[in-house]
Amino acid sequence: MKITKINENNYKECARLIYLEKKDYFDFIFKNPLDIIEKAILKSIPPFLPENSIVFEDENNNVLGVLLFAPKRAFRHGYEKWFKILGLKVFGTGIKLSSIIGQILINFTLEDVYIISISGRSLDIEYELLYRFITSYDYNRIITDVPMTILEKYKTFGFIEVQSMNDKLVRMSKNMAYETVSGIGWDTHSIVEGEKLVLGGIEIPYAFGLKGHSDADVLVHAIIDSLLGVSLKKDIGYVFPENKVPEGISSIYLLKEALKKIKVKGYFPTNIDCIIITKHKLGEYREKMSENLSKILNCPVSLKFKTGNDVYPESKGEGITAMCVSNLIVI
Repeated sequence: MKITKINENNYKECARLIYLEKKDYFDFIFKNPLDIIEKAILKSIPPFLPENSIVFEDENNNVLGVLLFAPKRAFRHGYEKWFKILGLKVFGTGIKLSSIIGQILINFTLEDVYIISISGRSLDIEYELLYRFITSYDYNRIITDVPMTILEKYKTFGFIEVQSMNDKLVRMSKNMAYETVSGIGWDTHSIVEGEKLVLGGIEIPYAFGLKGHSDADVLVHAIIDSLLGVSLKKDIGYVFPENKVPEGISSIYLLKEALKKIKVKGYFPTNIDCIIITKHKLGEYREKMSENLSKILNCPVSLKFKTGNDVYPESKGEGITAMCVSNLIVI
């Protein structure tokens, strides 16, 4: 996933997402609202300023989600630019817009920031947009005005109701504070001949593999357990029971699903440190495994290999054990 801003290549899709999230709201303010939002973004008309945005794109530059925000100064200057796209209609629409901006500025300090839209293809993407915003900017409080149709979504994000603005909107707020937590994960699988060995989502060309219901990726299982334990207070067996997941399922797929589940609870990994205990030499695969996991988790993943010094069963080739500590931010 690539992080960028609204630009000439993606502004139409960003405008569409912004409009769809608060459709009833924008339909009330503007005639032809999507067209107006597109033009406002393209011409940088306050508060639709591309510089105040976070955009997620996939590897093919398709927009996954957009967050558009505005500090107080964005509501104070540049409104003469609306003449460029509204013409004489500004006298009708402008009165309505000025009234709304006046309401927005109620109890709006310089330490606050206004969220115009958090819109994405799924809730976990929207939650990650909010996470990136909170950890990237130094404001005290977020305020936003939310139509009743998406009130529950913003409550899921941790926003609280402040007051009813009118029959269409509810003012909500959320502090920009966050905390850090840590989780521990551990897993062991026995070695079996003739199976594929998969560690960190990478197939290792050995003549043996690990025994398990899934692809038995012991490293990924330990990571999943560390994430689920500290966030959902559950383990991999509870969230992905063997009678509910297909035999041989990819552990990387399970990791991606686990990430979605924890993100919609406000948990985001910031770094993960792992140990693999085995007598087999795996150092040459360290970088590939680390890069693969880091890309999926969007955070650094470090790997260390230990032989067990002939103390543990892993030293005798009976199995492979993985342990990890994950650090996460909770918003």
